[in-house]
Amino acid sequence: MTVALDDVVLVLLAEGPSSAYELWQRHTAVFGEARKVDLSRVMISVNRLERAGLIRIEAPATVRHGSANRLACRPTAEGRRRQASWLCAVGPDTAVDDLYVRGMLAVDAANPATFDTFLASGLAATRLRISRLAAADDRDPALRARAAFDQEVARALALWLNQLPEHRRPGQEAGTVPG
Repeated sequence: MTVALDDVVLVLLAEGPSSAYELWQRHTAVFGEARKVDLSRVMISVNRLERAGLIRIEAPATVRHGSANRLACRPTAEGRRRQASWLCAVGPDTAVDDLYVRGMLAVDAANPATFDTFLASGLAATRLRISRLAAADDRDPALRARAAFDQEVARALALWLNQLPEHRRPGQEAGTVPG
């Protein structure tokens, strides 16, 4: 499974309407320069999400002050359902990189209930991954070495997931209602 930019953009819209340019800036802020995407890719993603009925684009007059004539995007009801379901659709075979992306998005944009569901799913999937790796019985030294590496990565991932709640902004913690 590979993370699609459409899903990332949709989750970034959880905090409210944003223009493609603002989404591009938030993507860079969340993931850093090493994972930076082109603005044109974000714009293409926004258009694809609109055609799919997952977002609607508002007239420039309703865009926040300082956004000039940029059109704001807002998730539809179906888009909001997809935001949460995609973010929380984590299993033992979810790639480590995908789990990282979803974790970063959960920290940045998920409401408390979605964050808690993501965290529970991520930890359960990681524990299952660790137990599968520990149970692997292979006589090939290279395969054993790869399994040992994968097990250490999974342990580090579990540690990171357990630390994610500490990185939420005030008001995003479990049991609180964002203002």
